[in-house]
Amino acid sequence: MTDNMKLWNSVEKTDPAHTKKVKFGRGFTAIDPHSQVMNATKAFGPAGEGWGWNVMRVEYTVTNDVAILVGLWVQKNEGLYSPGIQQWGQASLYIDAAESKKDTDAFKKAMTDGLTKCLSYLGFNADVFLGKFDDNKYVQQRQEEVVKDAAAERENSPEYEGAVSKADAVIKNIEACETREEVNVLRDKVKKTFSEVKDVDKGQAMRMSSAMQKKLSEFPEANV
Repeated sequence: MTDNMKLWNSVEKTDPAHTKKVKFGRGFTAIDPHSQVMNATKAFGPAGEGWGWNVMRVEYTVTNDVAILVGLWVQKNEGLYSPGIQQWGQASLYIDAAESKKDTDAFKKAMTDGLTKCLSYLGFNADVFLGKFDDNKYVQQRQEEVVKDAAAERENSPEYEGAVSKADAVIKNIEACETREEVNVLRDKVKKTFSEVKDVDKGQAMRMSSAMQKKLSEFPEANV
């Protein structure tokens, strides 16, 4: 049985760091378009290979806007769905109300608008389009989830595993020290390792530092 919501559920949640509040008119939440490209790449592969878009049509409106019909395609099971979804994107040709200054990014903005709408039909950033970002509690919850997800992803990375392995080795050597002098010599030797571990995970560096301090406490400094 096919899970029709599998893709939707995997891309519906938005990282609040990739949004901003726009106060124009009734106000709305704008999504960083490059974050959408990144998430589509995670889901389908590199743009131009696993997925992409075509400009199907370009029109100019009486209100001096440019409207672009964007067609989204996705490579799936060796078959090319092109264009699976089509949506219009629109942007003003001018950056001022007097229409005296042309917007050189008008076509890019219209295309991006159309692409955002196409991706939304697949579930991308659905929580924004469903109005959940109007609820501050939901936004706070998403911020906490993003932090937890990042921590979990980091802990499953080869870099993190390497940092843990290095920290464990250093701590084992610290515990084997029998004199304060041995601890001090070891501390000088592992400065580089400490910095490398700290760059990956500060928690592992703190483990090393705590073990060092604990061991030093076992050897009171001699009175001069």
